[in-house]
Formats: sequence, structure tokens, C-alpha cells
Amino acid sequence: MTLLPVFVGLVVGWVALRGLLAHPLLPWWVRTAVFWSAPLGVLTWFVIMTADDPFLFPETAPCPGEPMREGVIGGGEVSGISTPFPPRAYCLWEDGTVYDLAPGAEFLFWVFFALTSVPLATGLLHALREPKSLLR
Repeated sequence: MTLLPVFVGLVVGWVALRGLLAHPLLPWWVRTAVFWSAPLGVLTWFVIMTADDPFLFPETAPCPGEPMREGVIGGGEVSGISTPFPPRAYCLWEDGTVYDLAPGAEFLFWVFFALTSVPLATGLLHALREPKSLLR
């Protein structure tokens, strides 16, 4: 049953892409925006998901193990947290202090998400309104 939503998502995505490419009123740059914004959105998502990982240089971890000075950022133990959707990476201290690690990347993700989903929704709407246009 897990594969059923994946299959339905792939079919809907394929129909939306075909409808987008067959839409006669959209300019070429809107149609091609999906092809560069989707990979950039995925790349931005990977940057956000790995923002809290200290595996490369543990001494310069984004969420320091001990506070630099008492009261500078937070107090107590710290943990790096990433949430897949909506994508967010942050450090959380015991006292409740939260420090966002990639706010610029989060903004870019939402820009790329909108640049991908809005044209695909337009293509899906076109495919549902005029299914014969997909046959060419």
C-alpha cells in the first residue's frame, strides 16, 4: 500500500508536466522554469537537511557542544534538529533557545517550491480541462 501513493503521485506529476508543456498560452520561460527550479529546490533541501550535521568538522559544529560564554546563545545541552517538510534546521538548547541554521536556504527552498508547483498546477488544470491537447 506504500507504493500506491507514490505511483499516483508519479502519474499526476507526469500528467501535470504534459499539460504544462502543451499549454498554448504560457511563454517558453514559464514552461522551462520547472526544469531548473525543481533540481535547485532539491539541492536547497539537501543543504537545509545537512545544516546541523557536525560530521565533517566536529570542532566547528554548527551547534556547539558547550556554550561559548554563558548566556551568549543558550544554556545547557544542545542538539541539532532537522525537519524534512517543511524543511528547517535549527539548534535547540535545554533552556528552549532556538537558533535557525539556514534561514536563507529555507527562503530559497520556498521560492523554488513555488516556481515548481504553480506551473505544474497550471499544467494539471490545463490537462483536466482539455485532455485532447495531451495527444499531440
